[in-house]
Amino acid sequence: MLVFENLTVSYGKRKILDGVSFPLVPCKLTALIGRNGAGKSTLLSCVNQERSYVGKILYENRELAGMSARERARLVALLPQTLAAPPVTVEELVCFGRSPYLDFGKRLTETDRRIVRESMETAGVDGLGAQRVDRLSGGERQKAYFAMMLAQKTPVMALDEPTTYMDMAYERSFFRMLAELKAGGHTLLVILHDLSQALRQADYLAVLDGGRLAFYGTAAACAETGVIESVFGVEKHTFIENEERFIVFS
Repeated sequence: MLVFENLTVSYGKRKILDGVSFPLVPCKLTALIGRNGAGKSTLLSCVNQERSYVGKILYENRELAGMSARERARLVALLPQTLAAPPVTVEELVCFGRSPYLDFGKRLTETDRRIVRESMETAGVDGLGAQRVDRLSGGERQKAYFAMMLAQKTPVMALDEPTTYMDMAYERSFFRMLAELKAGGHTLLVILHDLSQALRQADYLAVLDGGRLAFYGTAAACAETGVIESVFGVEKHTFIENEERFIVFS
């Protein structure tokens, strides 16, 4: 699956990422966490080949850098933190997710249109198809882009703080969708800012601290190491409710 090997990104003399190495375990959710400026979004921009870097990003032992943009787009879908607001309808935006599969005529097949409809329904924007993206709220726009990502039908999905504009009800359903994607064979890399949520939702955690990897392993192991408390300067609290264990930080 996707593997980061000694990934290093520099801006002048400053290293934004410094020798970061970890794998994405197939069919699991890996949460990427770290303080502001730790290099989380930079790492995702490397996946999309928007940043020059030293090191390797491998998909099944093939370097992403050696692939065409079309081939990469069939393997890895990215949802960035900052979303553009083009003057197109939601349905048109979601159709863009099928671009890597279109022939030279750029015409959608009936299969493509079915995938677009299903993706919009799954993301909860099927009632917004005719609405323009530049007139949506932040939360609606996030759902529309998530639908486009679903339509791309890639084995790996990378999302940068996808819950930023979501209300609590949709956030719960969103993580249920991610669980269903894992069960369906997708591998997920998700940047999260909520530490408790990261421990609760992720199978694996990668913790960045000043551009370096401070921890990589299971969420359960991360909760016991004290690395979150050390990196973020927080205190951990554990409580039990309805026989379920919860961890929160303050």
